[in-house]
Amino acid sequence: MMEMPAPQFSMRESEPEPVVEVANDPDRRQHARNVKVMRIARLKDIQLHAECLGMVRDVSSGGMMIDAHFPLDIGQSVSVALLDDQELTGEVVWKDGKTVGVKFASEIAVDEILAKPSVKPDGTRARLPRFKANKIVSLRLDDRSFGAELLDLSQRGAKLGSEINAKLHSNLLVRLDAERAVRATIKWRAAGMIGVEFHRLLSVDELGSWLKAD
Repeated sequence: MMEMPAPQFSMRESEPEPVVEVANDPDRRQHARNVKVMRIARLKDIQLHAECLGMVRDVSSGGMMIDAHFPLDIGQSVSVALLDDQELTGEVVWKDGKTVGVKFASEIAVDEILAKPSVKPDGTRARLPRFKANKIVSLRLDDRSFGAELLDLSQRGAKLGSEINAKLHSNLLVRLDAERAVRATIKWRAAGMIGVEFHRLLSVDELGSWLKAD
């Protein structure tokens, strides 16, 4: 699920803000938004190397309409990743509250971008976008509890810093707080870290809640 140098792998793998600014109307209309979607994406501010959660709502060959979870300005360069290793670079050409229009430098193949994660030549599957987390969590394995650091997170799993002594394929509970917990299976371990795959896909709201939690 998550790539690490020489790990031991198993074989299995708010309310919208009022309209603040709308600009460059020709850019907004240039590429018809022909596919409506609800897909999580990782947005990166290229200059600041900052990242956040985004929700892609419309896609065309020329760009995307995205609800962004941090402020973006017209003219700003951003990258958009619907899969962890598939980043598209573009420029913010209009904004309306938290919703922005991103125009790509070159046209994309919409069907390929929206296709389900494919299996790579090495047998691994393209992963959903991961987000840096750096939060303290607890792990529950059988009747024992362990502290761990949540290093990164996706809808499907997480990378954790932990010295837990557990076998591959062990099932455990990852708990952030009293309200946020998910069951998972250990898929790999290496150098004081483990990778876990969740037993269910986190919803958009859940993922956002985990990333925002203090």
